Amino acid sequence: MANRVARYQADRTNQKFYFSRIYCQLAEETPQAQLQTAHVESAILHLYGGYLAFLQEISHYYHVNLAEPSLTNIEKALAERTQISPEIVRLKKLLQTDFLADIEQAVKQVDFKPVPKEKTENNEKLVLNGKLPVVDVMAKAMTDGLVISVDMVRQWRGQLLEVVESLREGMVEF
Repeated sequence: MANRVARYQADRTNQKFYFSRIYCQLAEETPQAQLQTAHVESAILHLYGGYLAFLQEISHYYHVNLAEPSLTNIEKALAERTQISPEIVRLKKLLQTDFLADIEQAVKQVDFKPVPKEKTENNEKLVLNGKLPVVDVMAKAMTDGLVISVDMVRQWRGQLLEVVESLREGMVEF
């Protein structure tokens, strides 16, 4: 840790992972189902925020000034300088086929209301002016979507934390 450069900001990433862990604990301790769901969603969003904060770490490490760092943006900026980031290559692989893809899917599930697959009498009543309402507390019962458990979020957090730490080991300046 001592040989990291000052501009190498890991604090925000670590903080997001910590918040994710706290929300997992709160979800387990809460007996109320809706509150558990809220805590799990918060844990997922903080976990994904940790991933985004790590992308910002990578962009700072490579001196790439981006308002919103993403794998694609960092890769393009480095390609213009004929550089390749092993961190970006590894994260792209994980995003395509591994747990990082699951995390991204979970974030989309949290951010976007699922649209019912079939028209039934119940969801026809919910449609107002041809649109689904913004908030629908019954959405879970109407869809066949993946139900995300606290254990899943914990497993993803552990895997992502492990990857981030291993990638940080290679991001050292001498």
